[in-house]
Amino acid sequence: MAHLQRRIAGLITVALLGASVASCATNAPQTDKDGTAVTAGANQPAEVNGVDLHFLAMMTPHHQQAVDMSEIILAADGISEATADLAERIKVGQQEEIDTMVGWAEQWDQGDLMAHHAPHIANGMLTPEQMDQLKTLSGEDADTRFLQLMHFHHAGAVAMTQDQIDNGGYQPLVDLAQQMVDVQTAEMHEMEERLEAKGESVLTE
Repeated sequence: MAHLQRRIAGLITVALLGASVASCATNAPQTDKDGTAVTAGANQPAEVNGVDLHFLAMMTPHHQQAVDMSEIILAADGISEATADLAERIKVGQQEEIDTMVGWAEQWDQGDLMAHHAPHIANGMLTPEQMDQLKTLSGEDADTRFLQLMHFHHAGAVAMTQDQIDNGGYQPLVDLAQQMVDVQTAEMHEMEERLEAKGESVLTE
C-alpha cells in the first residue's frame, strides 16, 4: 500500500510539473514582427502570432491614410468622374477593412500595440508634407497626382500584405489580407492604364 501511495504521489508530481510547463508556454512573452513586446488578450485566439499583430497595427493606419487621401481628392475641384469613382471605392472598401481590423484588435486587447504603431509612416505611406500638397491641387493636377500617389501607396501595402498571407497564423486575417492584395492589385492596374492614357508614369520612389 505504501508503495502504491508513493507511486501515485510521483505521478501527481509529474502531472503538476507538466501543467506548470504548459502554463509557462501559454503565458510566454510574445512580440510582434518588429520585436515590440505584446501581451495576448484574454479573448485572443491561440493561433494569432506576431505577424498577425504587426499586420493589424501597421495596416490600420496605412488604410486610414488611403481613406484620408480619397476624401481629399473627392473634395477637390475638377477631378474626373473616373478618379472620383476610384477614390470612392477605395474609401468605402478600406474603411470596411479598418473596421474589421480594429474590431479584432479591440477583442484581443491590443490597444497599446495599435497606439504604438499608429504614427509610423512606412510601406508607401505619404509624408505629412505630401498630404498637405495634395490638398492644394485641383483639376488635372489633382487627378494625376492622386493616381500616382495612391499607386505608390498601394504598392507598399501589397508588399507588406504578402508577408501576412505567407506567415500569418489567424486564418480570417490571412483571408482578409488576400482580399486586400486582390483588390489593390486590380486598382493598381486601373491606375496604370489611366496614367498611361494621360501620358504620365507611376512613381517608383
